[in-house]
Amino acid sequence: MIDLSDLALRLEAASDDRALAVLGFRDDDRAEVRLAIEAALHEPERLAEIQTLAERLRSAIGRIESPADSLELPPADSTWRGIGVVPMLALLAVADDVRSFHRSRGISTAVSDCSLSDLGQQAWVHRRTFGAFGLHTYEWMATAFSGNLYWLGRLQFNLVEHDGEWMLSTHIPEIGPLTPESVDDSFRQASAFFAEHFPDYPTRLFYCGSWLLDPQLAAVLKPESNMVRFQKRWTPTGEIGPADEDAVFFVFRRRGEFDRSTLPRETSLQRAILDKLDSGGHWSSWGGTLEKERT
Repeated sequence: MIDLSDLALRLEAASDDRALAVLGFRDDDRAEVRLAIEAALHEPERLAEIQTLAERLRSAIGRIESPADSLELPPADSTWRGIGVVPMLALLAVADDVRSFHRSRGISTAVSDCSLSDLGQQAWVHRRTFGAFGLHTYEWMATAFSGNLYWLGRLQFNLVEHDGEWMLSTHIPEIGPLTPESVDDSFRQASAFFAEHFPDYPTRLFYCGSWLLDPQLAAVLKPESNMVRFQKRWTPTGEIGPADEDAVFFVFRRRGEFDRSTLPRETSLQRAILDKLDSGGHWSSWGGTLEKERT
């Protein structure tokens, strides 16, 4: 149980500049985190709210069979000091518990730190999207902080179960080009990593569910483009659902209402996304699998 005095100590430790840098926070977001922690420490009601959420998050650590996204988290319109700031502080409060779980699985400090640094990365994504401090992707971060998301080279991976079989779900953070060489390296790292640290969850397939697997993308980009080459790796498992919002978010970092005519058309991908939407078309998320032996 995290009592209020323990929570206060955890948050004070989390406000250390180096600790925040390790978690991936950039300068402007680090300053905002420190201000939020200071404010929370002087608001008993807010501290109790963070305590409740931190306990929920901590209870999910290591529960691979129970996805962390099933946790009851505050609604995204909770805007104390910014969208998602309360969950952000709760995540900070349990970071050392996640590290302890990583150590119990023999995972290196380097991989642990890199994986948890997605918290600061997501705060940066939020700032790019909304021009302000916050964490609208905190439900995604609950997965990372459950001990079931690992950043291995260019890609991130977590264990998921499909039709009674465990697979390595593949995610694509925004950290640079999606070159074939970097993707190959990540797949190799992931195969070895999960076999060593999660042998009780044997896998034979990678899985990806993304708008990047929409076959329409290959029809509008050059065959030699990194995204098309990434898509061609996967054996399609079918359409998952609409993905117009995902395509716009991941390419332009926009959410909600906005004027599409103001968006840039500087790259072939940007033009392809907008041309499709402007013509009344739509993008879709598709699933795909890839045998580990083929990577």
